[in-house]
Amino acid sequence: MKKNLAFISILFLLSSCSQIFFSKSEIVEEQASEEFVQGSEDIPLLVGMEKMNEESLGFDSDLGSIISSSYETKIELKKVRNFYLKTLPQMGWVLVKNIENSASFRREKEKLEIEFVKQDDKKLVRFFISSTL
Repeated sequence: MKKNLAFISILFLLSSCSQIFFSKSEIVEEQASEEFVQGSEDIPLLVGMEKMNEESLGFDSDLGSIISSSYETKIELKKVRNFYLKTLPQMGWVLVKNIENSASFRREKEKLEIEFVKQDDKKLVRFFISSTL
């Protein structure tokens, strides 16, 4: 029992220090917050993404819904893009298009488009979610 506890302690210590062994450019892991993109139930936000209230839209009808929300961040847009390219397929989203400043996904009757925009000195991430019934 004591050996197992010591082994687990060593593993924990090594995992917490793992960033020491990699250069900054190799570390691409960003942390998801406990919050989700406005209007979604399972598209995580990264820690460090702030909602831009003036740039949001929600519309529901008998035919479906449209949601648009924008976030500002200080995180490099390449890292944000890589996070969503890695995370969303694990949640059932299928990558449809991937270009430098945007990515599109589909899942059943839902479509998700994400834009990664550098505007003046701001880094913006815009989500467009549409669904049909």
